[in-house]
Amino acid sequence: MALDLARVTLAVLVVVLALRVADAVVIARVVRATKKIAHWARREIILALGGAARAERFVPVLGHTVALFKAVGRYPCTWDLFATWGTTAAPRPARVQIFQRHCVVVADPELVKRVMQTNLKNYKKDTEFSYEPFLEILGTGLVTSEGETWRAQRQRISSALRIEILDDIIAIATRAVNRLSDKLEKVRGKGEAVELAEEFRLLTLQVIAEAILSLTPEQSDEVMPNLYLPIMDECNRRSLEPWRKFLPTREWREHRKRVAALNKYIVDLIRVRWKKRVSGETNPNPDILDRVLASVEMEEYGSDVEEQMCFEIKTFLLAGHETSAAMLVWTIYELVKNEDKMTEAVAEANKVLGAVKPGNLPTRDELAHLDYCVSALKETLRLYSVVPVVTRRAVEDDVLGGCKIPKGTTVIISLQGIHHREDLWPNAMSFEPERFLNGKGDEIGNYAYLPFIQGPRNCLGQYLALLEARVVLATLIRRFKFKSASANNGKKHTKAIPIAPADGMWFTVE
Repeated sequence: MALDLARVTLAVLVVVLALRVADAVVIARVVRATKKIAHWARREIILALGGAARAERFVPVLGHTVALFKAVGRYPCTWDLFATWGTTAAPRPARVQIFQRHCVVVADPELVKRVMQTNLKNYKKDTEFSYEPFLEILGTGLVTSEGETWRAQRQRISSALRIEILDDIIAIATRAVNRLSDKLEKVRGKGEAVELAEEFRLLTLQVIAEAILSLTPEQSDEVMPNLYLPIMDECNRRSLEPWRKFLPTREWREHRKRVAALNKYIVDLIRVRWKKRVSGETNPNPDILDRVLASVEMEEYGSDVEEQMCFEIKTFLLAGHETSAAMLVWTIYELVKNEDKMTEAVAEANKVLGAVKPGNLPTRDELAHLDYCVSALKETLRLYSVVPVVTRRAVEDDVLGGCKIPKGTTVIISLQGIHHREDLWPNAMSFEPERFLNGKGDEIGNYAYLPFIQGPRNCLGQYLALLEARVVLATLIRRFKFKSASANNGKKHTKAIPIAPADGMWFTVE
């Protein structure tokens, strides 16, 4: 009897405790929800009264969500809308609401300078929104990290990107473009169309994979097209179709498998390299991984370091090939369209590379004379804005362009909008490499030209990318004559970042 009473008492106590815990959970949820609503209302009021005009195509409750989703896969696309809204409001920000998220779009150099430099501490990477679909690639790497973690990582990586690696890139890029040239020779004069966008994607992956990990072209072609590229394609789709992340479809399952397989592949490479370092075995031609691992203390190494290194390597792969591939294919396209500019670029390439002795590699000093070719590459990055937007999140209240910006607001910086402003870039929609000849592009101001971002968080690999690209471009245009082979050449992809051709880029080769 006493045992039964004890059991009943215990049961009652468990029920009472459970109810109290449930009540506590409910109360905590209500409190959190109330705080969120209060923060949302505060931002709404400050933005409404703060002076920023609301962008067109707003609808109640959903804000600009409908307009943005209608733009997916169409022209004008999502990035075009941001550019239009930002430039229309410039030099002030434009208010935009995506679902219940408060945003402002800016397309003015002075506002960008405040976000990226003068008040940098107040604007953090927006990992909960715009970067979220890419976190499987970027993780806590250099692009998304903040504060002391970011500073330590940047120092470690910048040390690895010293002058010696730039010299290595010349050799690596030369080997890669020679391999592509051999492929093009097989179709020269046959009228067979070649899809150059994908060829450049594979080439730049080979270059960065060799520079980082000393992978052979065969190893790169075996791993990257089957793992890395499909992962990037899915991440791009999720950025504009966020529901894909939550639907357990066949693509969802395949994506998870690829991410796990790529992570394992990279971590295994890191472990092998670390064991060689511990045993005293050195790489006679150290790559970026060797240089980064050299800064890791023996007692520091472990699973955390492996995970962080994996994210850094994937970040390098993303930053080191996508933009370069897009830059190259759009430059070829524009030079083919503009025969006089192609003639200028070919003459320069012949003069510079023609002076290099057979069997020798061009030096960085010699490649520095490819002024017109580099100007064409820079103009491509302006005209096509292959990274059309970047975002930041305001940590505290601020003022941009005389408008109040409450904390928690997402700031969408339209690089495309700035690059296409007629008051900054006359004849903005024309391809004019002359804008950048002899340092002319510097006259307009750093924050009017942002393909590699500006300020303390600018792209560490920009010199590497432009060095690689000038080697590839100059080699190809002096060796081959390209002719457009598709009416769809020039049509921009509406979903992918960096901005790539919508249907590939097809050329015949003479």
